[in-house]
Amino acid sequence: MITDFNYFASRFDELFHEIDSLNQQVDLIKNISIRDFSKESISLKFNDIFRVFPYIIETTSESIGMSIYAKELFDLFYEVSDFEGKIKPERISESKNKFKNPKIDDSDKYILYEILEDYFRSIIYCYGDVLENTKKYHFFYGINSEEIILMNLLKLYRSILLDNSKQLCIFWGITLTKKISDIVTNILIDFIEQRLIVLNPKIELENIPNKMTYIDNKLKQIEWLGTQQELCELFVELENKKWIPEILTGERRNIANSITSIFDLESTKRNENSNYKESFYQKFKGEWLNGKRYYSFLELEKDKLRFNGIKNNR
Repeated sequence: MITDFNYFASRFDELFHEIDSLNQQVDLIKNISIRDFSKESISLKFNDIFRVFPYIIETTSESIGMSIYAKELFDLFYEVSDFEGKIKPERISESKNKFKNPKIDDSDKYILYEILEDYFRSIIYCYGDVLENTKKYHFFYGINSEEIILMNLLKLYRSILLDNSKQLCIFWGITLTKKISDIVTNILIDFIEQRLIVLNPKIELENIPNKMTYIDNKLKQIEWLGTQQELCELFVELENKKWIPEILTGERRNIANSITSIFDLESTKRNENSNYKESFYQKFKGEWLNGKRYYSFLELEKDKLRFNGIKNNR
């Protein structure tokens, strides 16, 4: 049973040495900016990234990188915690300026160490919060058994270490090298195994099989410069003009997810809390009326159509 952070002292010495020895610049990762600086919003987004067990698998990286979003979110969380939940206007202005003029210094690699140390301290001393946040993942919906959740995470983490082409994405908005990610993954495995033994002293950890679900979040998205309606119109026209096969009703959500994985629609969001994937799907599915799919926004804005000039496929 792990009761103190010092249990990981040797692992963190290894982490620091690895980070300190990196002779490369810290890449700037472009992400969204923070728009809501309230305590509730900052805390919610912080917990989604820094107070949860990771599950996304990515392709191996030989570089490190950080987004201004992740860096600012980490700093702002402790500021709202220290100052009664309020951030001074001048600090908000400073933060907004960082998003307008993003810059990452090579010395920021040591912030990665601070973030990792903070993360594992939270796992040890605030484990209940981390577990509850992890239960919010859609694939754990309805599962209240801590043992089942941890066993599935253990399968995933073990499988990643067996594949030299994959690594665990520890934090959204932060890129780690394969070696650093694997060190962190091993620490997570150690913690989960110790916790499972506490929950079930008779558990046979060696008999838990490996399991992998691969999500490539290294996919380079294409930024869509139009509206969601215009992107939807494009694919409706491609389908109607026979450039792509007919999209069946049962396939529309999967196709919409594929489109929003290829195209970056962040700029189309009405506010920070908007889910552009769901918003696009609601437009893309249309309505089925009198045996025909109907798109209300296309009918109402015929004079604003962008792609109706596409010719039929011969």
